Amino acid sequence: MSLSGAKDVATIVGVVIAIIALLKGYIEYRRNACLARIQHFSSLKQEFKEDPTITKITELLEKDDPQLAEVASRDKWRFLCFFEEINILLRAKLITDVLAYYMFGYYATLCEKNQYFWNDSFPKDKTYWLLFFDFVARMKTVEASKEHDRSAFVANIRA
Repeated sequence: MSLSGAKDVATIVGVVIAIIALLKGYIEYRRNACLARIQHFSSLKQEFKEDPTITKITELLEKDDPQLAEVASRDKWRFLCFFEEINILLRAKLITDVLAYYMFGYYATLCEKNQYFWNDSFPKDKTYWLLFFDFVARMKTVEASKEHDRSAFVANIRA
């Protein structure tokens, strides 16, 4: 093999190795980005389960308890802000609608229609809670699709 042929082979091998390294780096980047999203989502799930304010409101919502009317406005505000954070993640396409519904959407839809949560001291002002009501609308769409095809719903649960 001539010197020029060896040089061509070395160039080709070098380019192939560079492409493989670039692809491996891209795959690792995507994997790490997904892992970071999952970790953030996991911390939100933990907050949802362990925050005493959120836990109290979710328990009252599940029972449709009239005591919801007595919950402090700042606690209701905190509860709604949590769902607005989830909606921001959805809008940034960091999580899917199906995953958001699976973990949190049920409670948002319960809250939206609960007569005790919304009252004179905490009115149902859709202009003030735009992100919350947008989140609920998205969750109702997912809920309807879940009822239509449960296996497709489960198949779509991913980060």
